[in-house]
Amino acid sequence: MLAWKIAPALAYGNTVVLKPAETTPLTALAFAEICQQADLPPGVVNIVTGAGETGRALVEHPGIDKVAFTGSTEVGKQIARACAPTRKKVTLELGGKAANIVFEDAPVDQAVEGIVNGIFFNQGHVCCAGSRLLVQESVYDEVLASLRRRLATLRLGDPLDKNTDVGAINSAAQLAKIRELSEVGEAEGAQRWSPPCELPVKGFWFPPTVFTGVSQAHRIAREEIFGPVLSVLTFRTPAEALEKANNTPYGLSAGVWTEKGSLILHMASRLRAGVVWANTFNKFDPTSPFGGYKE
Repeated sequence: MLAWKIAPALAYGNTVVLKPAETTPLTALAFAEICQQADLPPGVVNIVTGAGETGRALVEHPGIDKVAFTGSTEVGKQIARACAPTRKKVTLELGGKAANIVFEDAPVDQAVEGIVNGIFFNQGHVCCAGSRLLVQESVYDEVLASLRRRLATLRLGDPLDKNTDVGAINSAAQLAKIRELSEVGEAEGAQRWSPPCELPVKGFWFPPTVFTGVSQAHRIAREEIFGPVLSVLTFRTPAEALEKANNTPYGLSAGVWTEKGSLILHMASRLRAGVVWANTFNKFDPTSPFGGYKE
C-alpha cells in the first residue's frame, strides 16, 4: 500500500505526508528509514503518527492538495464531507465484501486455491478479500470438502516466517470485532467450522473459519469482518448468483470461476464491482485501474 500511493506521487514531483493507522505505525517508520537510505531529500516524504485527531488535522489542513485514504467506510465518509467544500482531490479505498462465485464447471482444485488466497491471505486484512463464497448447488459438497481439506494444511504462526500462511490479527480491538461477528453468525443459525489448529499463546490470533448455512440476511454476509472468516452461500442459476453477489453496499471486487468464457463476460459485465477476476483472485496489474462502486 505504501508503494501504491507514494511512488506515483513522488514520480509526479509531489511531496507526501503519510499517517499510518494508529495500530500499525512501525512499518511506516521502517519505510522512513528506507527513504533516508535512498537519499530522498528531507521533507519529500514525511511520516506523522497518531490517532484520529491527527488524521483529521491533516485532512483539514489548507496546505494539503490531495487526500488518499485507505481504511473504513465510516472514516472515508467523514473525509469526503470534510473535503467537499474545498478544492482538494480525494481518493478513498474503503471496505469490501467481495463475492467469489464458483460455477459447476469450474476447476475445483484451482478454485479452492483462489478461495483460500482470496480470504485467508494477510489474515483477511484486505479490502478486496473474497469473504463471501457463492457456490452452485450441484458442486457445493465437492467444493466444501476440498476447501476443508485445504484449510487443514494451512500453517499459523509468525507473520515474518515465509512458511506461515496465516499470521496474527493486527490488534486486540480488531480481534474483538472478529470474535463478536463470528458469535453473531452462530447465534443467527449459521454453522461454524475451523480446521484443527493450535493457536500461539502470545499475540492476537483467530483460526481460519468457514460459515455454512449462511443467508443474505445474516450479518456475516453483509458486514465486513476484516478477518479470516468466510461465509458460504449457494445459488442455482447465474441470475441468482448475480442477485446475491450485488446485494451488498460494497462493490470493490469479485471473482468468477468457470470454464465458459461467455459466462465470465456475462457475469463481469453485470457484477457491480470495480475489479472482476476470472479463474483467479487477488492478482493485480499495476498498469490497471483499481476502484469500485457504492461504499
